[in-house]
Amino acid sequence: MHSNLFNFSKILLFIAPFSLVIVSTSTLFPFIVGKYTFFKIVIELALISFILGIGFSSNKLDLKKLLFDWFKSPLVIAVTAFVFLFTLSGFTGVNPSASFWSNFERGEGSFLMLHFYVYFILLLALFSNEKDWRHIFRLSIISGIFVMFYGILGAMNVRGVVGNDICDRFAGSLGNPAYIGTLSIFLLFYVMYFIASGNWKSKNWKTIILPFLILLVLFFFAFLTLSQTRGGFLGLGAGTILGMFYMSFSLPKHKWRIYAFLMALGLVGLGLSGIYFRQHINLAPWCGAGANRILDVSISGATINTRFALWGQAIEAWKERPIFGWGPENFSIAFEKYYNPVHTVWFDRAHNIFFDYLVFSGIMGLSAFVGIFAVLYFQFFKKHWKNKFEINDKHHVVDHKKYGSISDLSDLQLSIVRALIFAVPIAYLVQGIVLFDVLPIYINLFLFLAFVEWKLNQGK
Repeated sequence: MHSNLFNFSKILLFIAPFSLVIVSTSTLFPFIVGKYTFFKIVIELALISFILGIGFSSNKLDLKKLLFDWFKSPLVIAVTAFVFLFTLSGFTGVNPSASFWSNFERGEGSFLMLHFYVYFILLLALFSNEKDWRHIFRLSIISGIFVMFYGILGAMNVRGVVGNDICDRFAGSLGNPAYIGTLSIFLLFYVMYFIASGNWKSKNWKTIILPFLILLVLFFFAFLTLSQTRGGFLGLGAGTILGMFYMSFSLPKHKWRIYAFLMALGLVGLGLSGIYFRQHINLAPWCGAGANRILDVSISGATINTRFALWGQAIEAWKERPIFGWGPENFSIAFEKYYNPVHTVWFDRAHNIFFDYLVFSGIMGLSAFVGIFAVLYFQFFKKHWKNKFEINDKHHVVDHKKYGSISDLSDLQLSIVRALIFAVPIAYLVQGIVLFDVLPIYINLFLFLAFVEWKLNQGK
């Protein structure tokens, strides 16, 4: 019976990414309330089913591995420390109730963060093979397609669908075009992972699956462009370029390293040219000049100057409560106390993940957040050099009928997978310089972190 309960919990985890598609038109905040309500219910049911499965299980050795072995991992310890300090800072902050429960508009705070943590742990506990991860990536891609098609229906003024013109900064079912930019980074990672780990020798893969995956890459990139989200665009560019540079010294063959290096230089040149000649480029002619916003990168613009002023307020607020901060969801209190007249609108976020966590949870919380990625890269490079020669002595390819682990990939495919894992955190952190974390981002971030933990330690 316990296996059925575990399977039911796993099914609920597969459903979780579809939180992004939920739009509750009957509420005052249609793009927010339905999503966090759906996600919380799904995760709570998954946890209950998991706990019941443990209760009915008689194999104590399996339970020990299921419950405790993961907590020996440095990355899991880092994530746990961040969630703990994030939650603790709420109880030491200026409004513990708001920090824990948030409000109807946001629905975030420590309570939702604990749900993300449970999601992370259950993924590690229940996803035991490559097939599970590929399945949730596949469902996440489908969810992303639904997110985009909801925006298309909104642009077509379909009854009951909330949306605007497709050229008016596309927002899909997320309600905010900036979130589309970050979501697209993760969706492109999932698609590229399928490309990198596919059965390259299969005729069907070359003629059917690969063209379809390439179309998905173009599809998600197109909507990233239509969202006109500069942070997401810069994040994706930075991650891609640095990922290519990483491949230029990690690929097994010298000629491949040269190709990767030249491609990285080409992307740098293309990006700089796009910014320099932005006045002569129209990425979406049917949308008019507004579509070029994504190339309008300047440190003298009104938007970035507003960000600078906001970040200055964040630093002043942090100085008052430097250790554990003001508590999650209390940025607005700090904003009002250290108000800068340059602002014409009200802010409840710093529009920068680093300053957000600094104000929310002080230097302790920010250090824990940065520590997650420090540990991730430490583990990543440790595993890379430890396994490099052992793996390069093998010449396996992926078995299409049986999902292989990372050691079953060819040398080239292995390098691409590693480059993807290397690049995604960079893309996320770069886009986070001008944005903040919300449910659609958190779901994919914790999914990615759980996958990396499994890939580096179990998927060998």
